[in-house]
Amino acid sequence: MGYNPTAVPGFASPLLSPRGPKSPPDLPGKKPEAGVSSGNVDTLADYIALGLILAAALYLFWQHKLRTDVTALLVTLALILPWPHPDGKWRSILTYQEGFSGFGSVAVVMVVSMFVFGGAIVRTGAAEFLGTRLFRFCARHELLLQAAVLVGTTGASMFVNDTTVVLIFMPLILAVCKEKNLSPSRYLLLAAYGSLLGGQWTLIGTRSNIVISDYFARQQNAAGQAVLGLGFFDFTPIAAVVFAACAAYFFLYGRKLLPTVSARVAEAEELAREYLTEAEVTAKSSIAGKTLDQLDWAQRADVAVIELIRGDDRMPASKWLKLQPGDVLVMQGAVPVISELLKSPDFQLKEEVKIDVKMLRSMDLVTVEALLAPRSDYAGRSLEQVDFSRDYGFTVMGISRHGKTIHERPMATRLRFGDSLLLLGYVAGVDRLARNPNLMILGQRPFLPVSKAKALITIALLAGVIATAISGLLSPAVSIPLVAMLVILFGCVKVEDAYKTVDWQAVVTVAGMIPFGVALEKTGAAAGLAHAIVGALAGISPTVVLGVILLLAVVLTQLIENAAVAIILAPLAYQVAKESGADPKPFMVGLAICVSAAFCTPIAHECTILVMGPGRYEFKHYLRVGGVMAILTWLVATVVTPWVWPF
Repeated sequence: MGYNPTAVPGFASPLLSPRGPKSPPDLPGKKPEAGVSSGNVDTLADYIALGLILAAALYLFWQHKLRTDVTALLVTLALILPWPHPDGKWRSILTYQEGFSGFGSVAVVMVVSMFVFGGAIVRTGAAEFLGTRLFRFCARHELLLQAAVLVGTTGASMFVNDTTVVLIFMPLILAVCKEKNLSPSRYLLLAAYGSLLGGQWTLIGTRSNIVISDYFARQQNAAGQAVLGLGFFDFTPIAAVVFAACAAYFFLYGRKLLPTVSARVAEAEELAREYLTEAEVTAKSSIAGKTLDQLDWAQRADVAVIELIRGDDRMPASKWLKLQPGDVLVMQGAVPVISELLKSPDFQLKEEVKIDVKMLRSMDLVTVEALLAPRSDYAGRSLEQVDFSRDYGFTVMGISRHGKTIHERPMATRLRFGDSLLLLGYVAGVDRLARNPNLMILGQRPFLPVSKAKALITIALLAGVIATAISGLLSPAVSIPLVAMLVILFGCVKVEDAYKTVDWQAVVTVAGMIPFGVALEKTGAAAGLAHAIVGALAGISPTVVLGVILLLAVVLTQLIENAAVAIILAPLAYQVAKESGADPKPFMVGLAICVSAAFCTPIAHECTILVMGPGRYEFKHYLRVGGVMAILTWLVATVVTPWVWPF
C-alpha cells in the first residue's frame, strides 16, 4: 500500500545524491580538539547552524510573528545561502536544487490533491446535507448531539482536510443551536477535536500523515526496499483505539468541563442578522395540502411565517390554513435558514428574476450581504421601482432593517438608509455589484446547493481510492491525484474553484520545511542526535524509546504547526529506530498519530482557534478538556503501536 517517489516523472530525492550524508562524530556536540579532521569541524559548524535555524523557526512558528509559509521559506533560504566555515570557505548546507526540492516532492502533490478532492466533497453539498440532518435529528438530547458532532466530524475528517471540516460544520452547529435554543459552547470544541481525531485514521486525513509517509518512502527507497511509504489504512487500528479512549474520557467526565454560554451571546454576527424573504410553494411541493402546524420547519424558533399571499389576497399565517401550489409565504429568518429553504424542492424564490433548478445547481452562485449606502438613490424607493434584478443580475433573497420585523413584501418595501439586503447571483457579477454607488458590500460567501448526482460521483471516487488502497492496485501517490483530476473533469468542482480550495499557505509551509529534514539527514545531525538518545537510553525497551519520541511530538504540536513538527521529528524518529535496532515503521506510524494531538491550546491548530470565538472558550477550557486527550493519545500510541506494527 506504499508508493514509490522515484516512479513519479521528474522526481529525484535529494537524499539519493552522490554526496550522501556525512557521518556523525562519535560524540555529537563535543568541541573538536587538536588533530580533529576538518570534516568533523565542518560537521559541527553545520550542527550549530541547523540548531540556530531550528530555534528561530520554532520561535516564529510559536509566536506567529510571521505567516507559517513565510517562515518555512526563510528556513529554505537559510539552508541554501552560503556562509563562512572554519576552513575559511563559504558553503551552504544544501545546494539550491536540494533546497527547493520540496516543491517538487510527492508529498506536496498529494497535499494539493487532498485539498482539491476534499473541496469537491464540500462543493457538491453532500457534507452539509448529511450534517444538517444528523445534527437536527440528534438535537433532542445534549449527549446525543455531542456524540453526533464528534462522530460526524471524525468521520468527515478521515477524507476531508481537518480545517475544512470545521468550517463546514461550525455554521451547521450554530444554526441548530439557535433553532433549539442550545449553548454552542457545549458542542463546538468537540467539532475541533473530532476533526483532529479523524485526521489520524487515514493517509489523506491530514497533511502531516502524507509528509511522514513521504519521508519514510524515501528512506525505504534508499535501502532498496520494494514496498515504500505508509499504507492508506496503516494508521487506522491505532487511531481507532485513540478515538475510543478519548471519547470514553469525554463522555464520562470531560463534557462536565465545557462551559455553558447562551446561544444568543455566542452566535456569530452573520447568523444573528435576520431577513424577510418571499418563498413560493412549487407545483410539485410535498407540503401542498398541509397546514402550517403540520410542518416541522414551521415550528422552529429561527424562522417565522409572517403572512401568506394567495393571488391578490394577503392572509395572516394561520396554523390551520392549508398550503396550495403558488402560495407565497413571507418568512423571516437568518441567512442559513433562508439558504436551506431555497435549496428545498418545496420552494422557489418569489422574485421578478426567477431562480430555476438550473441556476440552483450552478457552482458559481454566491450570496452577498449589502448595506444601503448614505445618500443612496435607492432610499425611499422599492426594489421593484429601481429594476435592481434586471440591472445587476442579482436576486434579492431578503431584507433586514436594524433587526426589526418588516410587515411588507420585501420587493415592495421602500428602502431606508441602514437596510441590509441579502442577494443571490453569479460570482462573475460581484465586481459589477461592488461598483454600485448605492450599496456597500458587507461580505459574500459561496452558495453551495446540494447536487445529489455529483455527490454520488464524489463518494464513488472516494470508494475507488479506498478499494485500490486495500487491493494494492494503485498506490495513494497515484490514486489521490487521479481522483482530484476526475472530480474536475466530472464537474464536481470547477478548475478555478479547485485553486481556491487549496490552502496554499499550508502547501508552501510543507514544501518549505521539507528541505530542513533533508539537511538533518545530509549533515548527519539526525543520526548523531539519535545515537546520543539511544546511548542515554541504553538497555531500555524500544517501547520506552518510542514513548520518549512520541512525548516530544505531543509537546511540540501544542505550540507549532503539526506538519512542521512531522518534518522536524521524522528524521530523528527514523534514526532512533535504526540505532536501537527496531523497525522504523512503528516509530513513523506513532509519530503520525501524536502530531495530530493538538488539543491543549487554542493556537495549536487552525481547528482549535476557529471555534474559540463562537464558542466563547478560554485557554483553560482547552487545557482541561484537551490535556487529558493529548495524554491518552500519547499513551495509546506508545502501547498499542508496537502490538499492531512490531519492532
